[in-house]
Amino acid sequence: MVYDYSFLQWMLIFYIYCFLGWCFESTVVSVQQRRFVNRGFLRGPMLPIYGFGATLLLHVSLPLYNHPAALFAVSMLVATIFEYIVGVVMEKLFKVKYWDYSSHRFQFQGRICLQSSLCWGFFGVLLARVIHPPVEVLAVGLPSVLLAVLVALLTIAFAGDVAVSVRTALDLARLLEELDELREQGAALRHELSQTAMVRLTNLSYRVDEARGEWSEKMDDARAQLNERMDDAREQWSDTKEQILDRLDEIQQRFNERAESLKRTRKRMLRGNPSARSAQYDDVLQRLKRHLDSDKKG
Repeated sequence: MVYDYSFLQWMLIFYIYCFLGWCFESTVVSVQQRRFVNRGFLRGPMLPIYGFGATLLLHVSLPLYNHPAALFAVSMLVATIFEYIVGVVMEKLFKVKYWDYSSHRFQFQGRICLQSSLCWGFFGVLLARVIHPPVEVLAVGLPSVLLAVLVALLTIAFAGDVAVSVRTALDLARLLEELDELREQGAALRHELSQTAMVRLTNLSYRVDEARGEWSEKMDDARAQLNERMDDAREQWSDTKEQILDRLDEIQQRFNERAESLKRTRKRMLRGNPSARSAQYDDVLQRLKRHLDSDKKG
């Protein structure tokens, strides 16, 4: 049976499933993290991927209502493709993978996995046969005026939340890029420190050998030269080392300052997606998440 809804009814159905998806995800992740997690990309209690996913599944599953096996297979296929496309688009735009299945078996690029696909299949069956009937009663039973007002209010709140969240995600992407540049500068300085130490040691060894060669001719002069060259090498190394360490401290301080400057919305976005990864900036992303966790514990 194919249900025929008006545009406003479809909009209300979309928002209802955004909210139900948020309730489900927040509950599961909160239990896993042993703390409340406001799950998702948005600030409010909505997960658009569930709203879009449910709406999409309803279009393909309701015609298959009397064919459970086909309903399961089609729901699994359509939702998996949808999840993959959304994952790719979000990662391209925001440089962050807001869900990651890399630790799951039978996964592909961390964006989809067999376990999730099977869940989508079961969800399609459950959606059409159990969850949607009461949602339909609510969407169809509301008076037209009340439905229009409710959808208008929800749309305003949803659009505002999306605008703020997208801007926050783009700001976070720029911050990750900046922090990654600082990380690369720090790595280059550590390499320079290591290479400088090796050069200094080589030069000092050469000077010691040179002084030893002169030892048999002028023991006293050689000892003085040896001590002088060793003192000179130590002083040069100390100055160079201090300069590099000062620059490293400066970079670390800038990193911490930028991490501290995270707005509350960015912190919520990171904490609401504890499994988030980044193919390009994962090192700094994980450091940033650890920094936020340590701040919260402190």
